[in-house]
Amino acid sequence: MTDTALTQPLVPPDVPGHRVEGVIGAGGSAVVWSGTDAGGRRVAIKVPHRGRDELDRRQSVAEQQVLLAVQHEHLVPLRSVVPLADGREALVFDLVRGARLDGMVRSRGHLRPGEVVTVLTPLCEAVAHLHAAGGLHTDISAANVTVTPDGRPVLLDLGSARVAGREPGGVHGTPGFVAPDVRLGAEPDEAADVYALGAVAWFCLTGNGAPDTMTRLDHEIVVSHVGPELAGVVAAAIDPDPGRRPDAAGLARLFYDSVEPEAVEVVVGADVASALTHRLRADAGRDPAPAAPPPRRWRARVLGAAVVALPLLAAAAWALAARGPGASQELTSATVAPRAAAPTAATGSTTPAATGRRTVPVGSATVTAAGATAVPATAAPRVPSPPPSDEVLSDATSPSARARELIQALSDRRATALVERETSKLSAVHAPGSPSLASDRELLSGLVAQSTHWEGLRLEVAQAVFVSGSASEAVVRARVDWTAYVVVTGAGARADRPADIGRQLDFRLVRGAQGWRISAISAAPAT
Repeated sequence: MTDTALTQPLVPPDVPGHRVEGVIGAGGSAVVWSGTDAGGRRVAIKVPHRGRDELDRRQSVAEQQVLLAVQHEHLVPLRSVVPLADGREALVFDLVRGARLDGMVRSRGHLRPGEVVTVLTPLCEAVAHLHAAGGLHTDISAANVTVTPDGRPVLLDLGSARVAGREPGGVHGTPGFVAPDVRLGAEPDEAADVYALGAVAWFCLTGNGAPDTMTRLDHEIVVSHVGPELAGVVAAAIDPDPGRRPDAAGLARLFYDSVEPEAVEVVVGADVASALTHRLRADAGRDPAPAAPPPRRWRARVLGAAVVALPLLAAAAWALAARGPGASQELTSATVAPRAAAPTAATGSTTPAATGRRTVPVGSATVTAAGATAVPATAAPRVPSPPPSDEVLSDATSPSARARELIQALSDRRATALVERETSKLSAVHAPGSPSLASDRELLSGLVAQSTHWEGLRLEVAQAVFVSGSASEAVVRARVDWTAYVVVTGAGARADRPADIGRQLDFRLVRGAQGWRISAISAAPAT
């Protein structure tokens, strides 16, 4: 999926069972929205611009069955397919947060060969898993890869995937990552996905897409672009003859055997907000993943080289009520430190890293923001401040003089309403008839309908500044984080949710007889 500047306002679609929030990205065929399902899980919702014709509808049934069945830790899972009232179908995926690969490369110019191995090896294995299930991706590109806060490269946008052997259609893919045989009219197949993986490696090493040529490149030419370490592997993957390309599993082995994997230096750039997703590792209601092949030591090694010490950017606590396509953007750098153990494919338990080859030294990674002191990964959590008095809510000067205290007071009231599922308590947070009130009422209705509730949720204001306003209306820009909490289903199942870091949001406040209330929430403009 390619993000584009929106030329006109987009109206959030009505997706049954889901709260649709802001735009993550928009392309020529669909818009992807952030949202929340009835259980409170953060999701990405892909809605096509038009409905399917009868041929597409028949073909899509098989594709959806394949994608719903595929489970792999480096593939974003398709959660559900939701029919819309106008005949379109919304595809609901996990919302994966992290740093988008194309932004990382553009921020740095290129990645080192060992970093490319760390990223590409698990991606190749994920694509091999998809191929084994009878599926194709058809739009693998650097823009569709995100490195999550726990260091996993994840391949996104399975909404463009299809089953092998489907009826002919148009050319799909992102320029610079489309196989030459597909550009000439051949149907996408497994070899086309392998070409795209090679093109991703070329992009990581050079900052550009793969050469647009039907001629096999001389080895010296490839070396002059990507360097000697991975030249042979990349050349094999982007061979113009699809029959000469390795399969995805073979490509994973070639990448790993070529260069020692090393820690990835992640630079979060200006396009991060549009790329981000957050996969909760203990989602409630997730079906068990199918049995996986026995764990491979080489796979544990390469996964062990990709661990981000601290979350770079995560879901906004108040974004449950924010509707807006933008988001503030921060420039942050982090060194991805390796770990000595990684989850195995079969059990999710940890296995000692393989030995016998030199390893990247294990260390404590830090995240350093511009002008800030590095924070250790083991930094102690912030101690919650005591609940503020109601006086801050009535004081006309609070937005300008006590912005953080004011937003904290409103956040405390909102957390109480959400945990207790008490719609009546939302009137102490939101202005009557406001969009933010309608959003939270809808959220609570979904929780009640699903017999789901939250335990232990607290919203903590990390920072807040006065933007503009008067004694009756004001705008405060704030970042609100949320603590770890538990989702409890009607059947008594419990799922832990991790603490999360919010994004910058603009709170539009109005002051009435009962004091300050929220009238609207939107993503803060980029600075």
